[in-house]
Amino acid sequence: MAARAFCRDLCMARGEPAAGLGPSAGRYALLHWPRGHWRVPRTSSHLMPEALAGAIREANAAGIHVALVDGDDIAFSHDGLVCRTATPEAAAALLRTVAEGGAWQGERDPRITVVCCTDGKQDPCCARYGFATWKALRQAADPATFRILQSTHLGGCRFAASLVVLPARARYSRLAPAEVADFLACLRDGVPYLPAYRGDPALGAAEQAAEHAVLTWAAREGLSGNVLLGDASGEAGGDGRVEYRASIAGRAVRVCLENRGFTVNTRCETIGGGTPAQVLRWVATAVHGE
Repeated sequence: MAARAFCRDLCMARGEPAAGLGPSAGRYALLHWPRGHWRVPRTSSHLMPEALAGAIREANAAGIHVALVDGDDIAFSHDGLVCRTATPEAAAALLRTVAEGGAWQGERDPRITVVCCTDGKQDPCCARYGFATWKALRQAADPATFRILQSTHLGGCRFAASLVVLPARARYSRLAPAEVADFLACLRDGVPYLPAYRGDPALGAAEQAAEHAVLTWAAREGLSGNVLLGDASGEAGGDGRVEYRASIAGRAVRVCLENRGFTVNTRCETIGGGTPAQVLRWVATAVHGE
């Protein structure tokens, strides 16, 4: 009997990069809901009243990614504030408040929050790879420093395990259990864990790919710091090549990118049925220090 195929494995075999997928959500709100009650869509989750489901839709429309999370008993959190207990009605009111840009009274939680998608209802990769990574994170992380949560769909099932680190909004992909110790050490030090880092969440796809390439080059050179990207030259908006001038730790850097096509199965359910999707992704072809 042939082994089951997973979209994450096909993605890796085809060489599709994880860095350079484009900006993350501008804001995140986390709502505690038991994992066994999650459904697709999340607004149809078991025992969720319509008032709360409607508030989630309103928050989504306002640009807030509302993730259902499990892993602790905090009822609601947003922008570093937590509400430890809340009825569904109170949670709906909180969501509407943040969606409208209002202030709310919460307890400040200084910990780094790591949200890991384990949503097997969405895709088998999230259950297979996401759950294993979440368990490793729970075992390795100091609860005084980190809040580790499993969550509903975060986007990019083929990049499982998929994670978001808050409040930085940094996205990570393909984080394996064996990498967890190094990943947590980087977060403690305030630097990205490059093997799984998708790029600055505020940047566009080409800029993220360039930033990641410069950071990777700098690490080999024994340099560290923030990447300052200059203007691009070339066809940054289309199928072609682009070059960025950048600097890091006082060094000038030039990075060349190429738009390449990849065959993708965005979810496991697309394997073996129909035609796989075709996507264009920016790939670094050269990095030169000056």
